[in-house]
Amino acid sequence: MSAVDRQAALAAHHLFGLADPRHYEPLSRRAITPEYRDALRRLLPDAWVLERGDVWLHARRAPGSTGRSAPPPTQGFKIHVSSAPGHAVRLFELVVPVCVSYGVEFKAAADPVMLAVLNSKTQQRGFSGKFMTLYPPDEHVFAELIETLYQCTADEAVEGPYILSDRRYRDSRVLFYRYGGFRPPRRLNIDGTQSTFLVAPDGSYVADERLPLFRLPPWVRDPFAEEPAERPASEGAARSGTESDGTLLHDRYLVEGALAFSNVGGVYHGTDRLTGDPVVVKEARRLTNCWTNGDRTVDAVDMLRHEYEVLRRLEGLDSVPRAVDLFREWEHTFLVEERLEGVAFHDFWARDEVILAPYIRREGRVDRFVPLFRKVAGRLVPMIEEVHARGVVLGDLSPNNVLIDADTLRMRFIDFESAVHEDDEAAMLSYGTRWGTPGFLHPDRSSRSRLLPCDDWYAAAMLLYSTVVPATAYFGLNPAAKDLFLDELVALGVPTQVRSVVSCLAAARVDEAKRVLADWKDG
Repeated sequence: MSAVDRQAALAAHHLFGLADPRHYEPLSRRAITPEYRDALRRLLPDAWVLERGDVWLHARRAPGSTGRSAPPPTQGFKIHVSSAPGHAVRLFELVVPVCVSYGVEFKAAADPVMLAVLNSKTQQRGFSGKFMTLYPPDEHVFAELIETLYQCTADEAVEGPYILSDRRYRDSRVLFYRYGGFRPPRRLNIDGTQSTFLVAPDGSYVADERLPLFRLPPWVRDPFAEEPAERPASEGAARSGTESDGTLLHDRYLVEGALAFSNVGGVYHGTDRLTGDPVVVKEARRLTNCWTNGDRTVDAVDMLRHEYEVLRRLEGLDSVPRAVDLFREWEHTFLVEERLEGVAFHDFWARDEVILAPYIRREGRVDRFVPLFRKVAGRLVPMIEEVHARGVVLGDLSPNNVLIDADTLRMRFIDFESAVHEDDEAAMLSYGTRWGTPGFLHPDRSSRSRLLPCDDWYAAAMLLYSTVVPATAYFGLNPAAKDLFLDELVALGVPTQVRSVVSCLAAARVDEAKRVLADWKDG
């Protein structure tokens, strides 16, 4: 697993809070809603059973029943069906009767929340998009079944996200396939996870990897290899041309490397060949990270277009990157923006010569910290005020989304995915309340239908709090700890002004926080 993939996997840790808000629990412990279960029960004959397993509902023929095919082998070609949120039940109606007629067992996402998780931003790219998985018993049934499903779905208004680990079948918007394990051998790893394996013809074990690209084991031939493949050329991005040292997008932007990957697409760095300027290119894949509000479904592409509009609204502010371009290539959308210099906010405060909390009792440590805190707080407040003056609320203000120059302390905001402006449509306003960084969200935020300036001020307070001690993610478990930590730190020598600034901003008493900063003298 690459470093950027490892970071993406770590970002999904908060999913363990879906089953229980106070304790880490696997998704298999979450009670499912009845929509998909009821739809499948209506479509399955009495000779089939439906069982919950982890995040899936498994449809199997009951013991002793007869069917057209034998039980699934340990490995082979599997068919995946992807789905947008609004098409799931219709796809059941199209796909399940065909599976039953062939006697092919399958599994499906257990409910709409599980489907949202499978298509979410933090889902591992090699596992994402798989609303249904079908297990044909042999290659002949596989080829016949996927063509039958293609004929059933080709003229239907159904679609789903591209499954990166698979190959698309013909020009289908919902059917994909790959070779992998059905009931594969497993090995318990030292960290408690399990690895699965394929068995090669010589009996050796080969890792059954779910990669964000289509790859067959060396001994397997693609039965549709003679047909042209329609799939991304690199991390989901089609190439309009190539250069020896990178990928050329839109005949203009030379992508030279990746900064991060998530299920919605990559974030790349490169050069604008028209101007020679360094740029950042953000990618969005359709029907990933969907959010439904009434009849409106918002996906990653909608959010990227919205981010472009927000950047244009904030154009000219020194604290915001300049939007350069927005375009579509292949099936993906790309936002190009000015590349800013600086280090991540949390990295700056974790440097040996700056970090406070573990070493607060060391001589001179507080004295070095205080001038930095005061300057950063004094610059952060007007930066937010400038954004608010344009009618924009940032929404996701956290140490991940602020760059700082280690020498000059100049700060810039990045990542405006959750930002909203005052005249946004209801779906966008609602989305903004639900996407942010744990530990930096106003306690009342989830109960509202839109973001307010107080959300940014609370996040700013927690941003400054994190410079003293990075414990903000725990305050949801014990809100009283916020004051307890500050009181202890003040007792150890942190100036009371730190507590005052944090408390005032958390309560959106901005003018009072500014007065504290203005009156704060050395000594």
